[in-house]
Formats: sequence, structure tokens, C-alpha cells
Amino acid sequence: MRTIAEAETDRVPFSIKLYYGAGSVAEGTKTASFNVFLLFYYNQVLGVPGTLSGAAIFLALCIDAITDPLVGSFSDGFHSRWGRRHPFMYLAALPMAVCFVLLFNPPAGLGPTGLFAWLATFAVGVRVSMTFYAIPSDSMVPEITTDYDERTSMVSFRYLFGWMGGLMTAQLGYLYFFAPSPSFTDGRFDPQAYGRFAFAGALMIAAAILTCALGTHRLIPTLRPASATAPPSFTRLREEVRSVLRNPSYRMLVLGALFAAVAAGFNDVIGLYMNTYFWGFSTAQIAVLVYALAIAVILAFVLARPLTQRFEKKRTVLGLAAVGMLLGPLPVFLRFVGLMPQNGEPLLLAVMFVHALCMVTIVVTIGITVASMIADIVDEHELETGRRQEGMFVAAIAFVGKSTSGLGGFLAGVGLDAVGFPRGAAVGDVPAHKLFDLGLVVAPILVVLYLLSLVCLSRYRITRQQHLSTLAALARRSVAR
Repeated sequence: MRTIAEAETDRVPFSIKLYYGAGSVAEGTKTASFNVFLLFYYNQVLGVPGTLSGAAIFLALCIDAITDPLVGSFSDGFHSRWGRRHPFMYLAALPMAVCFVLLFNPPAGLGPTGLFAWLATFAVGVRVSMTFYAIPSDSMVPEITTDYDERTSMVSFRYLFGWMGGLMTAQLGYLYFFAPSPSFTDGRFDPQAYGRFAFAGALMIAAAILTCALGTHRLIPTLRPASATAPPSFTRLREEVRSVLRNPSYRMLVLGALFAAVAAGFNDVIGLYMNTYFWGFSTAQIAVLVYALAIAVILAFVLARPLTQRFEKKRTVLGLAAVGMLLGPLPVFLRFVGLMPQNGEPLLLAVMFVHALCMVTIVVTIGITVASMIADIVDEHELETGRRQEGMFVAAIAFVGKSTSGLGGFLAGVGLDAVGFPRGAAVGDVPAHKLFDLGLVVAPILVVLYLLSLVCLSRYRITRQQHLSTLAALARRSVAR
């Protein structure tokens, strides 16, 4: 079935790209809240040990490992007058908003065990609700267009809105909800502020999901209908998982993207600690760094398609991952050898601004390219098996995206406890040797994660020419029928 794209070029209307991209504000809001504020809130504000807090976040990720392929399989075979994707998207908006509010509003009087249970329960609620939106919506990319470069463009819009939503969430936190007040000179330690922050975030999440669902609703007649005839079951799910995992490019792409995402998530989660204690930045200075991220996202949005057109998707990802491996831990190593400006010097903020700009440009461009590569694998899989399983393929990448706060948060929590980092410590009160230990944990972990990503991504095999050959073969098969 043809899409709404023009028949000759498979171009997607700009309005569809905007509506489709806008839905990622929900994912960006959730990701920024989990990566930047959630562990800090439960660990530093509520006093839950880092390992326990990280374990609760990681537990929610483990539940995702089950629900992502379940929803992917179910939506691939779902029949309704609204198609197989949109009913799930509409269903997700309210539950996710409610769980998000409750996550940052635990009842008073809960001890560490009770807070662990509360965090785990509603982190699971947020993640499962997000699954019901993200998997079906992400699955639409290979359905909407078959064009090698247009898919990169669509994913670029997705990432642009997602990151901008996340950055807006972070800025609202730093500059408004967690700004200094008469009661708290550092608003990040005000427990009441997190409840107000969560309510605003919930409104953004619900609005974004509904904007995407309503804005793309008119595509329903042009999207592929469900082809699966077997009813949903764990047997069918097991067969479908085995089917997609037989593709070697898919296996390596998922593993490579996973290691890169965990590195980015670890850096995000531990970044608030590093910026606050290691580099000694104030809330206002950290907010300045967020502007670097906004510029970086725009750069990645602009650069992703030209880079993949010039160098192919695989070479683009490998080159960026190699640069990220070298650049990511560089400021920490330079501090150890005395080549970084001292805390409090204006030059330090400028250096870290440029570093954040470069690193986030790399991370976002890799994410855009990897998601576009997944869409190409869907076509190869259809040629080999005769089955379209967009939801199943997207499920793993969605899981990878969520791993940024799950595995990244778990590693950060364990790392904080491993160095005995104090809870509730004011800036300037942390002993110098603890700051040294914190940096000593961060830098090697980033190097190892990016190196593993590089090794895995080097095994991906689909090129532009191979993709064109796949589309031609699929077209011949369709005519023959």
C-alpha cells in the first residue's frame, strides 16, 4: 500500500513531520526528568541510598524489556478501524501523565524501603505507559516512507522535538521550579518543588502524545493493515523475537546503540553531580550549559541527513562514536593532570559549554542515524521472511532509548555508593578525595561503553546500494503477486 508521500519520491509532507515529531516532546520530558532529576531527588533530597534508588530505576527498565516486544508484537497484528498503531497512542496519554505526577509525589513518612517501592511502582507505570505510545508511533516511520534519506529526515524531526522537550523540561527545572528561594538557597533540595515540576511535566506529556496521534490520524487509511493472523500469545511473541534476532545487522545495531545510550544516560545522570560538585557550577551556570545542548540538537538535526548522504549511515555512526569515545572523558582527564581551569574561573564554564555542545551533537546524530538504519532493516527482513514486523524491530530501539536512564541510572547509583559519595552534601563540603574518586569512576566507564559501541556498530552491513536493491526486489515480488 502506498503512503501519503508522493509516488515518485516518497516525500513526506512537512506538516506530517511536524505532528509526528511533536509527539517526542513526551519522551523528552520523561527522559530529562529521569536522567537529570529523579535519582537526585530520591537520593539527595529524600535520602534513599544511591544503589537502592538506581535499582528501582533499573527494575522499571527490566519490566520494559518485557513490555516493549509485547506491545510491538501486539500492535503489529492489531486490527481496528483506527488501524494498528493509533489506538495504543491515544490510550497512553492519561495513564502516563498520572503516573508521572505520582512518581514525584510520594506520601510523607515513607522510609527507604517504602520510597524504593514507590519509586519502582510509578517508574514502571511511566515506562509502560510510554511503551504504549512510543512503540506504535515509532513503528510508523518505515510505513510512511521507503526513501533511504527521507527516513533520516523524519527521525531527525523526532529527535529535534524530543531533545527540545527534554531541554525545556531541564530549563524549567533549573530556572523556575528549583530556583533559589527564601527557604532553600539551592532549590534542588526543596522537596515541594518536585511536585509542582511533575504536574507541569505531566501536562506537557499528555499534550504531546495527543498532538502526534491527532495530527497523524489522517494517515491511518494509507498505513499498512495488520497481516498477522495468529492471536497474540507468548508463543507467537517468542517466534517473532527469534525471527528479528536472526538478522545479524539488527543484533549488532541494537547492541551498539545500547552501549552508546547507556554511556549517554550515565553521563546525564551523573552529570548533575559532576556539574554541581566536581566542577562547582551553580544552578544558573548549569542552566547556561543547557543552551549548549539546544544548539547541539539543532546542529544534529541539520547535519544528520547530509552526513549520511555523504558517508553512508554506518560510516557516519562509526566516526561519531570514535570521536565520542575520545572526547567524552577528556575534561576529567585534563583536570587530573592540571590542564583544566580551576573551579570558579569563567573559562571553565566556556570550556564545558563547548564540550557539551560537541558531545550532544555526536550523541543525537548517532541516535537519528541508528533509528533510520532500523527502518532499512525492516525492508531487508521483509525480503527474507515475507513479514513486516515494524513494531518488533522498533521495540529494541525503544528499549535502548529507555536504557539511558535505566542502566545509566543504575551505573550512576552504584558508582556513587562505590566511592562513598555523601548524601545531602552542600557544594564545597565534599572532600577533595571524594571528588577525585567520582571523576575516576566517570571517565573509564565512558571510555569502555563507547568502545563497546564502536565494536558492535562496525558489524552492521546494510549500505545505500543494498537498500535500493532490497526495495527493487520487494517491488518485483509485489508485481508478481
